Amino acid sequence: MVRLRRGLAWGSVAALALLPWPAAAAPAPLAVRYEAYVAGFPVVSFAFRLDESGKAYTLDGEVKTVGLLRLFYRLDLATDSTGTIAAGALKPSFHEQQVRIRGHERMARLDYPGDGTVKTVLVPPVDAGRPKPTPQQTVETLDPLSAILAIGRSITATGRCDGRFSVFDGRRRYDLVLADDGTQRLEKSVDYGYVGEVRRCSVAAVKIAGFSWDQDYSPHTTDGRVWFAAPRPGVPALPIRIEFSSGWGFVNVRLTKIE
Repeated sequence: MVRLRRGLAWGSVAALALLPWPAAAAPAPLAVRYEAYVAGFPVVSFAFRLDESGKAYTLDGEVKTVGLLRLFYRLDLATDSTGTIAAGALKPSFHEQQVRIRGHERMARLDYPGDGTVKTVLVPPVDAGRPKPTPQQTVETLDPLSAILAIGRSITATGRCDGRFSVFDGRRRYDLVLADDGTQRLEKSVDYGYVGEVRRCSVAAVKIAGFSWDQDYSPHTTDGRVWFAAPRPGVPALPIRIEFSSGWGFVNVRLTKIE
């Protein structure tokens, strides 16, 4: 379970596919799909959808284990977020995550009154050995999907991977810290659906609260790398490739489909 949660925390990094369309346009919803591999075997599939009007956004996604892993570790996750965009800043209004793991249900619902605080409803309400973040630690935070949208807008605006983004998913509080690592060119490959120049980003997930001290806090920071590129004109940079270490081993996430 601990290893899975650590992977899901990085699942939030994998969700970087959910980036905004330009505010001046009103395009059709964007749908993307990723596949995660460990030791060359598929283990997790991510499917996400973004609908942005310029003043409001809706994000939803599904995550599930696949391949041989699903035979003995069945996981299905559904998540969605809504919010508004004002003066270039994201203001989440609602986030929900429902997880089914080996027949057990878990749910986290977050509501944002508009004053920077977050109201949560959790099922089950307590995780043994994992103290909840304090209300003060969750002030002015973003849910995981809205955080990805904020990261995407930052990269689109500056052309660089920089910044620190405060994230709270209802149970865990962590920061995503980005640092620019230059560019490179990806050649044609059956593994990725993109050819051309990409921007490399170093990403650190800094654990702050809601993790168990004996396992999830060792180490306190999980490091990874993300490669970004705009797949077509008018679309902000999307992650083409994501790599990080987990309890399962070295994970490679690949963008496989864009609609």
